[in-house]
Amino acid sequence: MIETGSPSEINPISTDTSNPIETYREILMKDLWTCLVSREASLMGRKEVLTGKAKFGIFGDGKEVVQVALARAVKKGDWRSGYYRDQTLMMALGECDVETFFSQLYADCENDPHSGGRQMNSHFASKTFDPETGNLLPTIDKYNTSADVSCTAGQMARALGLALASKKYRENPEINKDLGLSHQGNELSYCTIGDSSTSEGIFWETMNAASVMKVPLMVAVYDDGYGISVPVELQTTKGSISRAMEGLLIDENGQGMYIYTVKGWDYPSMVATFEKVARKVREEHIPALVHVQELTQPQGHSTSGSHERYKSKERLAWERAHDCNDKMVAWMLEKGFLDEEKLEELRIAAKKYVRDAKNKVWSNFMKMPNEKLADLNKIYLSLTLSEKGRKLHEEINSGVNPFYSEVIENARRLKIELQIDRSEVPASLEKLISDSAAYAHETFHTYLYSES
Repeated sequence: MIETGSPSEINPISTDTSNPIETYREILMKDLWTCLVSREASLMGRKEVLTGKAKFGIFGDGKEVVQVALARAVKKGDWRSGYYRDQTLMMALGECDVETFFSQLYADCENDPHSGGRQMNSHFASKTFDPETGNLLPTIDKYNTSADVSCTAGQMARALGLALASKKYRENPEINKDLGLSHQGNELSYCTIGDSSTSEGIFWETMNAASVMKVPLMVAVYDDGYGISVPVELQTTKGSISRAMEGLLIDENGQGMYIYTVKGWDYPSMVATFEKVARKVREEHIPALVHVQELTQPQGHSTSGSHERYKSKERLAWERAHDCNDKMVAWMLEKGFLDEEKLEELRIAAKKYVRDAKNKVWSNFMKMPNEKLADLNKIYLSLTLSEKGRKLHEEINSGVNPFYSEVIENARRLKIELQIDRSEVPASLEKLISDSAAYAHETFHTYLYSES
């Protein structure tokens, strides 16, 4: 049968057993802080896009609590193959901070450690080899993630391959000799995916193959009831991916996979479920699906649209009442782990923390464009300009926060205008443009594919 998550298996005791209640409270406060910070990052991130400071944003708001719960079950040496709403998970694991989050959002090539500004926001990756020596890096002592892709369900096949690697390491320990790549095959491949992406063929192929091959793959499906504007009932049989997959449910002969359901706002149940499932998958090498239900999307699918256009007033009211962060707070207040005064203190601190980090990243990101704009303005002031030249000068200074690309584009247009007028092109303008070409090659044109 499909099992429903239960908080009865949660273990509040960490390595320090002297005061288990206090230890558990510390764990809860850390997870709550991560959820509050991540939510503020999503809210501020959307504003950055809508004010033109970033081009596009897609965020993990409404899915914070499931991700801190999932992080509790992850161990060093495990491999993530996820998708673009995992910011809270990566923050909980210490693999992403708020500054990294905004560096990705702005496509800051210098300060995005995951893709060098080459991918959409919340696309993560970890290094697997030493660029100096070309040798593989040990992966058993760190949290690992395969490079994210934007194609929906594209993470599934990679998750299967990573799980198969663990099986091979368990079958033949000599493969891993002196490499530090496996704990004798006891690492998980854990995959996150949205409910609408489970309609992709590769999802079904992967789950079937994982069950046949018996590999340690744990898949968490984040179900917020919609695939952009399409309700789950119109794209998934029975309106539930866990019910639709009942044919793969493990039988008395050990054939198939484990299937669990849990509510995405129920923190203790999710912690218990993920810990239980991860342990079983890790030890038995039997795959599992965790269907995380009743999640929400407070800001809608992305910055490209509004969910208020396709969700009823009743649905929107339900989502506000079932916001995972609010539900976690209510549970902590009820159990005495938190009081209203501390909650307000945390919320104010989270807002300030995110705002300060965002401002720092933006300031660093705009430093070079502002310097190049200053150089270009000096060139303009040194010239006798035509009417069109004056308009170009006004144009570049009339915009709010012109990006580096806009500064260089304006410089090129100025050069063309000077050539049309048969005026001398200043050496400083030529250098500004030629320097930009060298910078673009190194920053944007390299490492689009593996160069190792």
